[in-house]
Amino acid sequence: MKLRLIAFAVVAFMLPAEGALAYQPVSGISSTEYNEGTDKAASFYNPLAVSAIDLTLPPASFNELNNNPYTKVYQTASVTITTADGVVTSLQNIGVRIKGQATRTNLYGKTALKLKFDEFVPDQKFKGLTRMTLNSMMQDPSFVHENMAYRLYRAMGVPASRSTYSWVTVNGADFGLYANLESVDSQMVKRWMDVKHIYSSDCYLQDLDYYQSCFDTNYGDDDRSDLNAAIAVSNLDGQAWWNSVNQVADMTAVINLMATDLYTSNWDGYTDVVQNNYYVAFDLNNKLKIIPWGQDGTYPMDSSAQLDWLGRGPAFRGFGRQQRSVMLRKCVAYDPCQNLLVKAQVQVKIKAGQLELPKMKDKIASVINNAYIAHEPRSNSYVPNAVAWQNWLDTFFTNRNQSLTSFLNSRAPVAPEVSLSGTPTVGSTLTADASTWDFTSALRYEWYRDGSLIVNQQNRTYTLTKEDQDHFISVKATATKYLLPSASTTSQPLLVTGPVPPSALISGSSVVGGLLSASPNSSAGITASYKWYREGKAITGALGATYLTTVSDFQKRITVTVTLTERDGTKTILTSPAVTIAAGSMTVPALQIAGENVMGKTLSAVAFNTATGVKTSYVWLRAGNPIPSATRSTYTLKADDTKREVTVRATFTKTGYSTITVTATGLTIFEGTLLRTPTPSISGTYRVTKILTLNTGTWDAGTKLTYQWLRNGVAIQGAISKTYKLTSFDQGTNISATVTGSKLGFTTVTKTTPSGYVY
Repeated sequence: MKLRLIAFAVVAFMLPAEGALAYQPVSGISSTEYNEGTDKAASFYNPLAVSAIDLTLPPASFNELNNNPYTKVYQTASVTITTADGVVTSLQNIGVRIKGQATRTNLYGKTALKLKFDEFVPDQKFKGLTRMTLNSMMQDPSFVHENMAYRLYRAMGVPASRSTYSWVTVNGADFGLYANLESVDSQMVKRWMDVKHIYSSDCYLQDLDYYQSCFDTNYGDDDRSDLNAAIAVSNLDGQAWWNSVNQVADMTAVINLMATDLYTSNWDGYTDVVQNNYYVAFDLNNKLKIIPWGQDGTYPMDSSAQLDWLGRGPAFRGFGRQQRSVMLRKCVAYDPCQNLLVKAQVQVKIKAGQLELPKMKDKIASVINNAYIAHEPRSNSYVPNAVAWQNWLDTFFTNRNQSLTSFLNSRAPVAPEVSLSGTPTVGSTLTADASTWDFTSALRYEWYRDGSLIVNQQNRTYTLTKEDQDHFISVKATATKYLLPSASTTSQPLLVTGPVPPSALISGSSVVGGLLSASPNSSAGITASYKWYREGKAITGALGATYLTTVSDFQKRITVTVTLTERDGTKTILTSPAVTIAAGSMTVPALQIAGENVMGKTLSAVAFNTATGVKTSYVWLRAGNPIPSATRSTYTLKADDTKREVTVRATFTKTGYSTITVTATGLTIFEGTLLRTPTPSISGTYRVTKILTLNTGTWDAGTKLTYQWLRNGVAIQGAISKTYKLTSFDQGTNISATVTGSKLGFTTVTKTTPSGYVY
């Protein structure tokens, strides 16, 4: 495989594009837990999703980069970017150049690359980006250091690139898995600050002092007065340096960067002796921030590369001048700055824990190890080696935290911050709110009255007594460590006033049937007694701390008098504000309809769970509308009710209680059945010209009868009287008749007579 790739590198531009490994971007785009930002590129910089970067270099570009890898001139190329969700973007005439220092190589090896989308086509962008940096990770056998480190810097508020992964091909040949970084340019920096200038360190040992001057201007005009002013501060020391450096630098951001450099043991960054891989950005107020770059030197396994917390000891590999950065040296030498640096290191430890970086490492490894690292064509593809380096991070964080703990244990405690909370009145409790960022310190407390120690008061809280009245109370919080000098801070003293005069109050449910409670209650040395009043008149028997209201209290004002008797017989009589008793709440009764839902039957409203003394009124409803005069508990169904819904609404009232209205479930009313429906008969002689008469019998009262004569079962037109005269048409046929009884609200009934033969 390696020989094939070397041969390709020599003549790739002359050959047809080889079949690339063509791995599809890894599924995992659905996990967005590591996405940061709201811009178009936020979803792209997802370390759990791998994109494909396919570069095509024409012969001239290929030869120039291959023969002159140190050129800073961008060469023409085209690129196709396939994101992890399968979206393909092709850009023509972009700029490409090789980057890096120790790992820079030509196209024979796995070289790092910079892409500039708008180098030859103005405003050409990918997801809003004009640039992209592809780091080869040749010095990162774990393949995860950069993603892990940049995330920690960002969590510390340090401007730092977002990062993801890309599988890169050049002219169809696989170059392997790259860390795809957000390039440090004005676009990236503007997410952190209003940027005026960006400078890059373009050589080793480039510090903010006079020893080197190889800063390139990456953004902004040629006026370097801000950079020169920052360099000039390096001539100062101590408080003079501190006062001046705060005028030219955002020292909170700088200290956070140095603390993160030291925690991650970034020997190849700004803080340690190499002074390499960083940018300096100035805002519109000419204050600088330092931006980390190239994080493959973080989390080293070599113990000699794990940095001292104050930059002491020999340099890793004996590099260069063996001097840590001027910012670190000056800060460590000035105690106020040193304390801020150590405090920031503790914050880095906390942030690393909150970010759960080992879990992040495991998630990334599950994406890249077997699907990508195992197929690396130009670097180590032995996955167990990558896994060993990845798992080293678990040990690194444990060891680093233990090292920080040991370092802090060797330092005298820092005075804690302390304040008092609570009301400074006799009988109240004050609480000491003390804190220290040094987790290796223990805190103890001492309480003082007018500056004199109060004996045996060493808890975090203190309850004020009569002795404290009209005196100043303070607390001293002391941070301690074994065999080291302690450090203390005393709170601002508080003047203690007399006890707040007690007041009588009524609490509870101020409704009829509600339970009221009176306060204050009896306490040590004080006995409380009670008397309840209705509209200023004592309520007979109401002498307890609680009172259950009755109907008599409805819309009345209730007060309570509390008598406090001290041991010496001193009495204090307190009267509460009045509460007005509102209507109570009754249990909602259940309402049902009893009876047969048939015309003419009587329905009854039946209520369950009604309270004693409740009055009930009724309204019967037909199709939702009140039925006139139907206001009793019973209702006899009428003809108008048939085939419609009938229900009843009950209203429950009781003095002192809220009125309740309940509507029962309605019933659909069926028609009634006629009781007397006799079978009719015919009297008379069945001969032509004779008259036949219907005998209807006796039907229910109010039933209307109608008639129809039939010839052979067929209705005879117009023969609808009770009598019928036979005609010649009837001769030789059977004559019968029907009697139909109808009554409003009842089912219509039709009866047929027996038939007779006409001669």
